[in-house]
Amino acid sequence: MGHATFELFSIMMLSMVSSNLGCNYTRIAVLPSDLFLEYTTVDGATYALTSNNTFQSEEYFRLVHNNGVMGYMPTNICNFPNIIKIDLSYNRIRYVGNISCLVNLEELYLTQNSLTTIDNKTFSQLKKLLFLDISVNKIKHLDPFALAASNLNIQYLNASYNQLTSLDITNIIMSGPFCERDFSHNTIKNLTNVLDILLNVNVTYGPGMVYMSNNPFEKWPDFRKLGVQNLTMLGTLLEFGFDFRGCNISCDCDMEPFLELAEEVIKKIWRDYFEVECSRPPNLEGKLIPDLVKNKSLDLFVCTKDVEEGCPVECICVEQPSKSRFLVDCKGKDLSEWPRYLPNTSFVYELNMCDNKITILDPRYYLEKVSVLNAANNSFQRIEDQTIERLNNVKNLSLSYNTIYYLPKNIQYLPSQSIDLRNVVLFCDCDTFWVSDWLDVRHISSDSIFCNTEHHGRIEAIHLKDLLSHECQKLDLTSTIICIALATAIILFGLPSFLIYNFKYELMILFRRQDPSICEYDYDIYLSLDEENDTVCVWIRQVLLPYLQNFGYRIYLPLRDCLPGKIAEEEARDILRKTRCFLVILSESYLQQDGRPRTEIEWKYAWDMYFKDRHRKIVMINFDFLPTKLVQQRQIKAFVRVGKALDFGNRDGNHLDNVQRAIGSCKKRSTYDKNRKSLFNIRMLKPRNKVTFELQNSMP
Repeated sequence: MGHATFELFSIMMLSMVSSNLGCNYTRIAVLPSDLFLEYTTVDGATYALTSNNTFQSEEYFRLVHNNGVMGYMPTNICNFPNIIKIDLSYNRIRYVGNISCLVNLEELYLTQNSLTTIDNKTFSQLKKLLFLDISVNKIKHLDPFALAASNLNIQYLNASYNQLTSLDITNIIMSGPFCERDFSHNTIKNLTNVLDILLNVNVTYGPGMVYMSNNPFEKWPDFRKLGVQNLTMLGTLLEFGFDFRGCNISCDCDMEPFLELAEEVIKKIWRDYFEVECSRPPNLEGKLIPDLVKNKSLDLFVCTKDVEEGCPVECICVEQPSKSRFLVDCKGKDLSEWPRYLPNTSFVYELNMCDNKITILDPRYYLEKVSVLNAANNSFQRIEDQTIERLNNVKNLSLSYNTIYYLPKNIQYLPSQSIDLRNVVLFCDCDTFWVSDWLDVRHISSDSIFCNTEHHGRIEAIHLKDLLSHECQKLDLTSTIICIALATAIILFGLPSFLIYNFKYELMILFRRQDPSICEYDYDIYLSLDEENDTVCVWIRQVLLPYLQNFGYRIYLPLRDCLPGKIAEEEARDILRKTRCFLVILSESYLQQDGRPRTEIEWKYAWDMYFKDRHRKIVMINFDFLPTKLVQQRQIKAFVRVGKALDFGNRDGNHLDNVQRAIGSCKKRSTYDKNRKSLFNIRMLKPRNKVTFELQNSMP
């Protein structure tokens, strides 16, 4: 990695000897002429002049005016683009403005003025600027890239003794070498990355020296938030030396990763600005960081998390990067349940929950990251199976001094050397035989693991199998007999109940006893269909009606025979009471009608009469050859399922005889029946459908 890399990691105090600090720049080798100033207003406005008010275009100048009352840069400063040095220290300048016209400026000294802010356009075009002194002002804000833009090459920057409270990383780093950048004696508390830049891994920034001494830093800079994605690459990217002496440095977990990587260099190389003291925590206050590193005290660099950071209020949470762990100590807090949450961390948890009153080991989400769990001396009644599944990364599990009613069987898949069961009392029966085998096969120390049993009292768990094997064999036989008896009862009683519940309509249709039809009805057939289905209506008019009428059947067709003004439900109920056979033309549209108000009423009364009167019949023609899965109505579905629906998918008339046989007859009638009801001629009304039934008035 090299010295430059390691010294960066030594709390960013990279050591660069003078000859290696860069300071590689070229200056204009001329003797400049002096410029003079003339005050034009009482508030400090000035005008720049030459000695004779004339100058040559190739002539270079310098402007030096100290201890004056200037409030601004000279108003005509851009008339002199060949100025190479400006020294206006000890004035009252409040604002620099845009001086990008001074393309040859190499030195600018503005110390002890009244500047308050520097924006990113002030020096943006000063490509030759090498020396910039803005110290001892009142600067509170620097725009990102105000002092280290890609086209700037400032070698010496002095911004000390100002009022900066934060400093953006873009004003510190610059590609290529530089001499020094001094931000000491400000009030900087943290470094920022406002633009969320990422450092280019193919570019080396520096070398150079950055002075950050005597600033009240609250936290050690986290360079992962300052554009460095991988800390191991930080020394390669930034060949900087940082001086943090006199800062309010907290020696905590944020600093430890840098010290760990820099440990070897700190032991071998010394620089005076390495002598940085810890200001906190109290146990490290006043101690030199290099001494702590040399004495291998990195374990002391920890962070204590509070409730706002997710630590349970009753517990102490400590992050310790040197051991890659996050300690959560809840010992002896009278807790009755596990913490619901823990602080987020990239390390594994070590959780101390001993000496509490917890009864159940719940499967909390964070258990997957627990490497050490001390749950000794609680009041466990059971441990959930899912809890053991989540403890797949545990290396040390202590359940000692507990009385456990239920121990999950999958605990035996955890590494045996990681489990501490000293003075554990289990409640054992025939279901816990595996405990005895587990202790024996995995060579777990079992001298103090006991079982409470029903007939033998407390015994050593290792002897559980020997004492209960005979009892459990009898119990197993009894259990087997009981299971067989229960299975038989379920088959004998449960299966019929299941069939009756799920197939009651099918069973009713299959086992229904049909009595002979009687002839005390006004109608033989009530015809139910989707009246909006043209195909069905044409087939009925041209095929079905003529065929059935040849047998002398008295047929009621609602579309044809319902009198105007009659209520559909009352009409259907009255006619069905006088009809011995309900004939359904089952089509896809018959089932898909919105709500099917008329056909639903017809089917309700027909089924009720069919169910109560064995003289009545329901005959169903499956006109569209519908499969059972497309029929949702339970009773209609039962007819289709048991094969009682006559399939008429081909509609060729070959099955009409089956329809006639299914309807049957009560007796053979003569061609003339004086009781036959005269039919209403539908031609008296406007057609309800584009298909019109032509009715014959003559006797068949």
